Amino acid sequence: MTLKKLNYPDWIIAACLSLVAVWLHFIFLTHAGGLWRDEAAITNISRLPTLGQVWQALPHDNCPIVFPVLIRLWSMSGLGATDAGLRILGLGCGLLLLAAFWAASRMMGRGLPLLSVALAGLNFTVVRYGDSLRAYGLGTACILLTMALIWRYVEAPNAGRGLMAGMAAVLSVQVLYQNAFLLLAICTAGAAVCFRRGRQRSAISVLSMGVAAAFSLLPYISPIYHAQSWWIVNKTGVDWAIFLNRIAEATGILAGVWLVLPVVAALFGVGCVLTNIPQKETDNRRDLLLFASVALVIGVVTFGIFIKLADLPTQSWYYIPAMCFTVVCCDAILPRIHRVAHVVVLVVAVIAAPLAFTPAFSNLKWRQTNGDLVAALISQRALPNDLIIVHPWYYGISFAHHYRGTAPWTTLPPLADYRFYRYDLLKAALQKTKAIEPVLEKVKTTLSSGHRVWLVGQIPTPQSGTPPAVLPPAPHGPQGWADQPYSDVWGAQLSYLLMRHITNAALLINSSNNFVNPMEDMALIRTSGWRPSTQTNLP
Repeated sequence: MTLKKLNYPDWIIAACLSLVAVWLHFIFLTHAGGLWRDEAAITNISRLPTLGQVWQALPHDNCPIVFPVLIRLWSMSGLGATDAGLRILGLGCGLLLLAAFWAASRMMGRGLPLLSVALAGLNFTVVRYGDSLRAYGLGTACILLTMALIWRYVEAPNAGRGLMAGMAAVLSVQVLYQNAFLLLAICTAGAAVCFRRGRQRSAISVLSMGVAAAFSLLPYISPIYHAQSWWIVNKTGVDWAIFLNRIAEATGILAGVWLVLPVVAALFGVGCVLTNIPQKETDNRRDLLLFASVALVIGVVTFGIFIKLADLPTQSWYYIPAMCFTVVCCDAILPRIHRVAHVVVLVVAVIAAPLAFTPAFSNLKWRQTNGDLVAALISQRALPNDLIIVHPWYYGISFAHHYRGTAPWTTLPPLADYRFYRYDLLKAALQKTKAIEPVLEKVKTTLSSGHRVWLVGQIPTPQSGTPPAVLPPAPHGPQGWADQPYSDVWGAQLSYLLMRHITNAALLINSSNNFVNPMEDMALIRTSGWRPSTQTNLP
């Protein structure tokens, strides 16, 4: 069985899988609903009055300037005036990533993105968060195209190809910081091939592309450095248990395939380059094996270093760039090892595709948040003298984006700004001994005067009549600067107060809804009445 005989099945399978992937993108578009807090935060940064203010606010998020400017231009055009319009922009980024799989495979040895589409293109994490109004979809597409363009330059160096590759390299790191670590791997791999071919000048040119991209990030050093003083609140660290758990969340039932394929690709790819066993591959194919293998190994290692240096607990979508980068490298390596490996790749793609599609088809029907539904209901029913409490505090970003009512609202603790993540304000609140006391006093005043208190988010149900513990000011709490223990206690303090005094509580929206992303599934409770002391339980 020759590769030529496999060509038609390859094309048919790759095309069919890609059409299914496009369908998944539109399923997400029609079900995602309003923006959730991460999307609302970057949108609010992008829409600040001036570009100077956008630049100053960048340290409150985790991406460079390009994506906020893209949102800004999209909004200024009128296309992004609504959440639905902004979702169209997200769809464009997601489809661009799908197209990048094809472009990278075709430019790197004229292959087909069988593994890329089957494993990543149909992956629910890649589709959901690649299409979300975040930089992950666009940034991942940029780094994949950069890898392909650098290979094209390595394959046949000329000024035009070098300029295109260099521009793509700079753009990729200006969309996602973490692309710098993957770019280091790509440039190292490109230089390795150039040195193998005896083209030292071309190797220097490839390395200079990485240097230019690195220099383009210099303006961010000072803002990022100063932001560490408040990002410490969110830096709870990452270990192997967290890492493996996040990988499992991101890859689902195919986690084993995702972990095994890169190892096999790296071992056999490097092995085929180093051994003297006669092969039918041309020197160009052998160089592509070297390029993709070195990029894969160094890329995985350097991305892991980035995750460790960031010191954040991470979420599943943090790994999208590395996942897509890895599987594109596998597509460049595995089919070229041997004709049997080519058949195996085809079989793996056919088997993996339905296993990836099934959870994606189900999960992509979830709304990104129900905060817009909660805010709409309260806007209709809450009166101007009522009070709304949103908890945890970060739900306030979504609520502020969607709420249009007249009743005042606040969070635990109260913050002065809910446009984006103000960890600097939260850090100041963590150092107070009675951070939520003003809110508790407002609750007492509102209820005792005959008005209602609306609870949005995740207010803990009281478990006993014992007052909750009082934590010392940060960083002397259970986990140093980490805000989670304080947030739990603040919620318990409010719950304890209500348990002892309210006479009525009604659950209007239950958070245990399978059709809302659990990252932002809010409950809504309406409380009223006031007694000096009672044991009414919250629903």
